[in-house]
Parts: sequence; structure tokens; C-alpha cells
Amino acid sequence: MPQAFEKISDIKKILSLDGECIEVDSSMTVGRQLDNDLVVAGEDVLDFHIRIEPTERGLTVIPLGEASLTLNGIDFSDPVGLVVGDSIQVGQNDIGFSVVPLFESEADEWRLCADLDNATHKLTGCVGVGRGDDNEIVLLDDHVSRRHATLQLDQGIIWLRDLGSANGTFVNGARIIGGCRLFHGDELSFDALRFQLIGRGQDLTPVRPQDTVEEGALMQDQPASSIDTTEIMAVDESMELPVTLPETSQTGAFLLGVSAPVSGVVFRTAIGQNTIGRDDDCDIVLQDPTVSNRHAEIIARAEGCTVTNLMATNGTRINGQQVQNAQLHDGDRLRIGQVTLIFRDVPPGVTKRGGLTNRQWIFVGASVVLAAALVFASGLLEMLL
Repeated sequence: MPQAFEKISDIKKILSLDGECIEVDSSMTVGRQLDNDLVVAGEDVLDFHIRIEPTERGLTVIPLGEASLTLNGIDFSDPVGLVVGDSIQVGQNDIGFSVVPLFESEADEWRLCADLDNATHKLTGCVGVGRGDDNEIVLLDDHVSRRHATLQLDQGIIWLRDLGSANGTFVNGARIIGGCRLFHGDELSFDALRFQLIGRGQDLTPVRPQDTVEEGALMQDQPASSIDTTEIMAVDESMELPVTLPETSQTGAFLLGVSAPVSGVVFRTAIGQNTIGRDDDCDIVLQDPTVSNRHAEIIARAEGCTVTNLMATNGTRINGQQVQNAQLHDGDRLRIGQVTLIFRDVPPGVTKRGGLTNRQWIFVGASVVLAAALVFASGLLEMLL
């Protein structure tokens, strides 16, 4: 199964529950069923409650199905990134997050450099950012929230947390939900006010200001596999195909392609994780320019399947509705970019034959026998009369 990150991590990511520490180095699920990676009890805990995904910037927590996700007492419905010291509430259980650095920090100190006035702010401890006077970094802009975000230095690592700001906190142009780890050279935006994180140390390459770097040079420095070449697709619901269940002799859970380039192709969903995307390492490969490298993921369990959007450029849709996490049901129309597939979950013994299920054939046969019996009885009655 492909990992959600490629670089060798310089930290161990640790979850703690009831005094037990669990290292997270691959995707894991949490819930009350015994086949979860982390089993927690409670009537208000779903069988498969959340999924925890390790990334280069920490951990991301994704609620599964209809699960509620509470982080530090705040409810979230979308995936949320963790910061050291965070506590996830699953039912009555508190799961903490911490890290253990594997190497010494490359930076002797960290500074946040403003794009507008070249002001610099040395980062120590926990630094508040916002419009309010009680912040260490005060941003006098009406579109910045009073308590917008925090920057936290912990064991030589900088962590950024958005505090539910109205206009958002962004890292390298992407809005964050919750928080994440920062790296030397990252560009931060609090609403439209831009900053750059600069680490100072003999092993760190000095960072050129963002506006002076030519776009071509940036592209050359990036490995081809890291460049997102997904074509942005205009959403047009008229492109959706009619909701019809195609006839098939297949049983079990699978996806059936009903649009180019996979019309008629059957994709089996194995128990566990099934990644969908344009990358050849995915379990279900869709070679279409509107499909992201790692677009979505289906988790198949004995009791059903759920689909999760993996922050794909064009999103994931079920029956025309964009979703982040959702339960899949037999006949659902799954849209990955502009590729449409039908999810089928066919129990053994009810496959379609000539348009009728086994149960329907039995009913037809019984009807024929009953009709013959009625004809025989009618003829016998006429002879007796």
C-alpha cells in the first residue's frame, strides 16, 4: 500500500491512549471493531470511527462515515491536521499526539519574516498571531481575526495552528484546517498578509525571497513526481450518466467503469485500503488528466465500504454530490475527476442473469407452476360437470 508521504521522516509520530504509546508510521483506523489498528470502547464510538494518516507535516485525522471528530474540545466534520499537544476525543477516550525527534534540529533559531514591511519576529515558545493586542505578533488588518493562529516551537520544530480564523491560514497557498508542521522556507499567509519562515543554521541553505525566484527555477528544483499536473475540471452535472445498475455476473464489492477511459472495466475492492488515482502505484489506476495522482481511497470492511477524498484537485462525488467521507451503497455513482464508476455490492447468489436475479427467476418459475396447476384444475372441473 503506498504511503501518504515519500521522504524519510526525521521524527517519530506518537499517539498515547491510557498510558500506552503507539508509533504511527502508516495509515491506521480507530474504532470499536477488533480489526481496527487501534481499538477503543464506548457506545458512542463507531465500528470504524476515524482514520489517522501520517504525512510529511505530521498527522491528519479523517472522520469516517457519520463519525464525529472532536479535537481539543472543538468539533470538525472535515479532515484536520494535528499539532503536538493536541488531544483527539473518540467517545470518552482522549488520544494525545506527540513527536520524538530522531536528529538534532538544523536550525539554531527560527524567524518569521513579513513580506510587506520586511519586519522579522523571532519565534520562541508559543506565539499568538492576530489583530488583538494580546498577540505577540499583532496584524493590524480588519480581515485578520483577533486570535487568528499560533506558532509553536517544540523540540526545535515549528508547528502552526489555525484558531478557526474567518479568512483562513495558508501554507504555500493551501488553506489548513487544524494545524501542521512547518519547514524552512515555507510561505505563510494570514488572510492576505504574507510571511516566510526562515531557519538559521550552518546546515540550512539561505532562502531567496519568494518574489525573486523565477518560476522555471522552481519547477527544475522539484522532482517530476511531486508536481501536480492535474487538469482543473469545470463541474458540469449534465455530464453525469443516468443512474442505472449495469448487469453483471460479478459478486462482492467492486467498481464498474461506465465512462471513458474505463468503460466496462471491473475494479475489485480488496478488504482494507484501496487507493484510486492516476499514479501507477495506486490500487485502482485511472489514466485521466482530471484525476489526481492519489485522488481518493476506499476502505472495504466486512460490514461495508467507505470512500474518502484525498484532497484531490477536482474532488470526489457520489450521485452528483461532492463528499469528503461517505458510506458507499450498491448502485452509487462515483465520480473521480471526469471518470464515472458504479459501485456494486452484490451478495453471492443474487447476480443478474438476463436482467432477472435468482430470486426473481424462482418467483417466475413458481408462477408458471401455479398457472399450470390452475389450468389442470379447471379442465378437470369441466370433465366432472
